[in-house]
Amino acid sequence: MTNQYDHLELPIINIELPRRSRGGGFTRDKRDDRQTHGSKLLTQASSLINRPPKEVTPFGINPKLIFKIKLRKKHSLEENNLSYLGLNLLAKEPRASQAIVVFSSDNELKLFREKLASYSGLNDSDYEYGYLDAIEDIVPLDPEDRIGRLLELEPLEPDELVPLDLELWHTGNNDEMQGYLKDLDLFLREYEEYPGMMVTDRYISDYFCTARVKLRQPILELLLTEDAVKEIDRRPKPAFESAAEVNISLSDFREAVSPPESACGILVIDSGVQSGHPHIGIALGDAQVFPDPGRKFIKGEAEDGDVKMGGHGTGVSGIALYGDVSKCIKDKLFQPVVWLFSARVTNEENKYDPDLLLDKQLEDAINYFISNYSNCKVINISLGDSDLVYRNGQKQFRLAARIDEIAYKLQHKNIVFVISAGNYYYNYESKELIRKDYPKYLLSDDARIIDPATSAIALTVGSLSMGKGSSQYHDDACRNVVAKVEGYPSPFTNPSC
Repeated sequence: MTNQYDHLELPIINIELPRRSRGGGFTRDKRDDRQTHGSKLLTQASSLINRPPKEVTPFGINPKLIFKIKLRKKHSLEENNLSYLGLNLLAKEPRASQAIVVFSSDNELKLFREKLASYSGLNDSDYEYGYLDAIEDIVPLDPEDRIGRLLELEPLEPDELVPLDLELWHTGNNDEMQGYLKDLDLFLREYEEYPGMMVTDRYISDYFCTARVKLRQPILELLLTEDAVKEIDRRPKPAFESAAEVNISLSDFREAVSPPESACGILVIDSGVQSGHPHIGIALGDAQVFPDPGRKFIKGEAEDGDVKMGGHGTGVSGIALYGDVSKCIKDKLFQPVVWLFSARVTNEENKYDPDLLLDKQLEDAINYFISNYSNCKVINISLGDSDLVYRNGQKQFRLAARIDEIAYKLQHKNIVFVISAGNYYYNYESKELIRKDYPKYLLSDDARIIDPATSAIALTVGSLSMGKGSSQYHDDACRNVVAKVEGYPSPFTNPSC
């Protein structure tokens, strides 16, 4: 059967890629001092298991054997090599001097130490374990390794009590993780010296254990020393722009009708949608708000947040329904061919609830719509945090990883997740500099995609120029005729990964 749709035209680029090294993921400059170096690594490994055992921690988390392997410059260790050592890869930590974080279920590191002994020549072996040349040091994790990017950019003030996101290394036992968080909440609430601390929300799945916690600086510093803590970070905040409405006379347009009942549905998770908009209402299947339990933070109905924030959710919904809006205006017809579903997850000031995990809001919204509407097949998430910009070698962002987990669970439903790459405003104060430096600045590290656009399963989309000026933003060089060729990246998009 011939496909009725045209395929995307992909440009042919003639570049010479670096050849991948063969073998176990290490370069072939052999160490001359394997016996001395191996003995040092053995001592470091032994010091890990011989660390003074912690007494029961204040909130009941038992330390796990999670540590850091620092690698030689330009070297790597493949995951299959780690399994030969009895180790499991947990994360790559480029901030920590080119290191990987590993976990062993063997409290004595028996297999790992046997391999190191053979590598050092202390045991007889026909195999020389040359891939161990890549290891520079074996050390415990530092508190700095557990500080998230946003918390690193904005450290806690001494007198500050704020909601933070806490992520634990998942042991594989959900009941155990539930107990950890229960003990942590009890400890925080009973700490009289620093009142107001508590666990306000939690999420435990087969792969993730996260909590929204209110902390003060001394207790934050205590948690950062705990082996079971993976990361503590400031909570994410949405990063999208509120646009003004474009006023067009309805009498200029031909009458449109709702799409067929069997048409595909698109869920837009955003600030809500203005259901009374004439081009939205005819295709709006359902709009819901996913508020805090007491509706003290996210108030009102599904459209209230979007009205006060200038219509971002409505704008995204319009693109989801009609694609090229300018063509619809030119043709004087807005005829939807899909259904729209809307989930509001922010308040009237475009903020997330400080006491709730966004993870749960997203999952609740997705589960509601796919359970009630079998035609809901596309899920659009145009919420991102502009402070969480992807860097080479960086581990996956937590929210992006959560979206991957949800998408993987729903793979049997044939659902496509679409995520915005994010916006980048280069030297916003100098419009002339924008014109001069476009498009070079879009290749900078600061213009890379943001969380959660790094999702591996979702489709990440940026913005393309229409090749003409903007009637809505005629004074704004970011949206004007900077990108004069249709199909070029918009001057404000994050094109790079």
